[in-house]
Amino acid sequence: MERTLYSVSDLVSKTRALLELSFKHIYVEGEVSNVHYHTSGHLYFVVKDSLSELKCVMFKNANSNLRFRIENGMRLVCFGSLSMFEQRGQLQFATKRIELSGIGALHQAFETLKIKLLNEGLFSNEHKLKIKKIPKKIGIITSGEGAALKDILHVLKRRSPFLEVVIRPARVQGEYAAEDISNGIIEVSKLDSIDAIIIGRGGGSIEDLWAFNEEALAKVIFNCSVPIISAVGHETDFTISDFVSDVRAATPTEAAEIISSSRDELMAYILSFQEKLINYVNSHNNAKKIEINNMLNRLMLSQPSNVIKSKQASLDAFYSFLVNHINELIELKKIRFLGITNQLQSIGPENVLRRGYSIAVNKKTKKIIRIASELLINEEFILKTSNGNLEAKKIK
Repeated sequence: MERTLYSVSDLVSKTRALLELSFKHIYVEGEVSNVHYHTSGHLYFVVKDSLSELKCVMFKNANSNLRFRIENGMRLVCFGSLSMFEQRGQLQFATKRIELSGIGALHQAFETLKIKLLNEGLFSNEHKLKIKKIPKKIGIITSGEGAALKDILHVLKRRSPFLEVVIRPARVQGEYAAEDISNGIIEVSKLDSIDAIIIGRGGGSIEDLWAFNEEALAKVIFNCSVPIISAVGHETDFTISDFVSDVRAATPTEAAEIISSSRDELMAYILSFQEKLINYVNSHNNAKKIEINNMLNRLMLSQPSNVIKSKQASLDAFYSFLVNHINELIELKKIRFLGITNQLQSIGPENVLRRGYSIAVNKKTKKIIRIASELLINEEFILKTSNGNLEAKKIK
């Protein structure tokens, strides 16, 4: 029998060629361990099951597109080709793409990242920024076509029509969504006089909301110098963005209510400010009076009449200045309040009716009819106008 003799390198090379030809573009699923992010940008890890384990490598060019950070214990589905590292004769799986295996894995990835960021202090209250009582200019980062944006704008128009709003449309789902939201935060935070930023979207599955669970976005939120309100999904939905943001709103609508102020809230704030200002001036004035009276008493002992007259004149001038200054401040606040009040009144229902519009009201329930489908054919209703009510009937 003829003997076949191979050199080590030749045998390994032929084995590699055979493996790469026979096992290319395949999927392999297993639990991850020994995760190592190399300084070169390559990612090394092991996938295993109850019987075997397989060393894997994900080179830098493929690793750069990975949407989440791999942690030990995750269950993954890896796509790539079987190969061999010839210098060591070591079997390895060259990974091109990685997916989390099932919904359970997504929850596991969520909890793993949550614990990691918690330990790093990203959720700490001491780092959270406070939102101004009455902001003047805010940014909104969400889908330009979603219901969330419409809900936010509707509330802001009703409660704070004077508020300046900057809208930065962004992807809120799928690949590159977290990157787009992050870029939006960086862009909007650099604008002049931005007091707060709302980020968010409507509800959905954990996969739909996953962009708001990515570590890169969490770091951008944490490092932002402008207060951020996270409004993602419904009341029961929680994301990493909710924990790291300065304020968490249960819904986009609630975020708009947090950032805005109604007419009653503005009036209460102005009256409170006015009362505090008056109390401060009165307290300061009384303290100065006591101080000067004490000074006068000391001076009277030596009868320095000229000094007393001079101090008295200064006191009178200072008192007049304080009174004039507080009156000017009060008038300015009144003018500002009246301006805001006029803005709010101009969009009130009575003014809308005076401009020729009417409001349709259900004859039985007395509720406002918002869409035609709320009435049946031939069902009667009332049209309210500025000069009275009209009875009407839906004919088609």
